[in-house]
Amino acid sequence: MFDWNDIRYFLALQRSGKLLAAARQLRTTHATVARHIEQLERQLGQPLFVQQPDGYLLTAAGRQLLPLAEQLENTASRMQDEARVGHVEVAGLVRLGAPEGLGSLFLSRHLPRLMALYPALEIDLVSVPRFVSITNREVDIAIALERPQANMVVTRKLTDYCLGLYATPAYLDAHEPIREREDLAGHPIVGYVDDLLFSRELMFHRGLCRNPLINLRCTSVVGQQQAALADGGIAVLPYYLTYDDARLRQLLPELRIIRSYWISGRSDIRRTLRYRVVWDFVVDVCQSMQWLLLQQPTQQNESIDAG
Repeated sequence: MFDWNDIRYFLALQRSGKLLAAARQLRTTHATVARHIEQLERQLGQPLFVQQPDGYLLTAAGRQLLPLAEQLENTASRMQDEARVGHVEVAGLVRLGAPEGLGSLFLSRHLPRLMALYPALEIDLVSVPRFVSITNREVDIAIALERPQANMVVTRKLTDYCLGLYATPAYLDAHEPIREREDLAGHPIVGYVDDLLFSRELMFHRGLCRNPLINLRCTSVVGQQQAALADGGIAVLPYYLTYDDARLRQLLPELRIIRSYWISGRSDIRRTLRYRVVWDFVVDVCQSMQWLLLQQPTQQNESIDAG
């Protein structure tokens, strides 16, 4: 019979990949984490992790144990929820993955409000310019630019959002005026690195005009924003990133790019209270902030297709 404490340490090390990170998560020492892992490995008679330069990875035996360990965790969480009559405590770690812009520049502003409501809740916000995987257990809840096709995943559309063209007043004053779409030709446009794009939904720069001049490329939307702020040209940025930034001016507001975010989790995610709370909070925030995510045009808009 498994010791639940050993399973907790196994899951913490699997999710963090580091002894010290797992120890911080569990508020203990790295030696204690190692001791519980060794105890579980002795009980099973085979190693569960192999240590690599970049952290601890699961062995074949560890990968076989993982679904059972997660099932035990979910069962324990449900039992705790059901046992608390009249006082339900939301506790434990939730790892939330999101594209860099939405995670770092939107959700991070709102998550402290959720943490204040549930002091025992912990959130790892994985905000990176790439796809993060639920099926590979990188995150518990993932937000993506495309609808996931994986089995055993529940998905819903989170929200549409709007992007526009932005540059600094200094840049615009020093260059030829931009009055219509084809005036963009010859102006430097800060774009993405095509062969490193993690989503086809980001392939909009080359559709802005004929023969766009894209000579500075960056995998990060924050990097593109910073290049534009340095008078480096025109950047395509989400409205939620620019709406309160007086350093940038929107160009051709009728040229609006509409994209979507999708939220997904494992099929059992609604059974665990802490996952349910984070999921519902993210959905509610995006619904209540539609004015920010979807800038309302002041004139007839022209959408820009991908590619």
